[in-house]
Amino acid sequence: MTAQYGPMATAYFAYKSMIFAPSGTEALTGMIAYLEANRPDSALLTEAKKFVDDSSELEFDFNRMCIGPYKLLVAPYEGVYRSGNHVMNTDETVRVAEFYQEIGLVIDDKFNEPADFIGNELEFLYCVHALASEQKAANNIDAFEELTAIGDEFITKHLGTWITPFCEGIKNHAQQAFWREFATELHLLITQKMQ
Repeated sequence: MTAQYGPMATAYFAYKSMIFAPSGTEALTGMIAYLEANRPDSALLTEAKKFVDDSSELEFDFNRMCIGPYKLLVAPYEGVYRSGNHVMNTDETVRVAEFYQEIGLVIDDKFNEPADFIGNELEFLYCVHALASEQKAANNIDAFEELTAIGDEFITKHLGTWITPFCEGIKNHAQQAFWREFATELHLLITQKMQ
């Protein structure tokens, strides 16, 4: 996994991996490893272990809520929450992409998801904290602090502004308890960074 980058990068990696591959064996084992190391009393850990042999139901439930093919029960896009009119690819999507470019990241054209997709926002935070960890290990404290500040600013200006309604939507619509606990833990992770 990515434990060499510290607990924050590891956390973001675990959460974004479950978003991108809800039934992926590596994603689930990574989530379990993160929780065992950092949140051993978490109800999410108990739920995650139930799916070790077959996590296909997790993907089905996530897709039903956040992907489609029918009406999205829980939109996984910042712009939908911030625009007020439930539209994708808004000005907010552009602002998120511009924020990524501040550290030289761009969304690969092969991705089907816009910059403000929850998985992309978590991926950005993972990258920022992994880079910050590398800078700290190299004793480049100024760069470490700058990258950490960028991550905090991103949460304040972007992910933190819509994580509550997104997570509430997951809790309200999930059929699997795993996703309700996932939303609870993700919400806690992001809101603690805002304090």
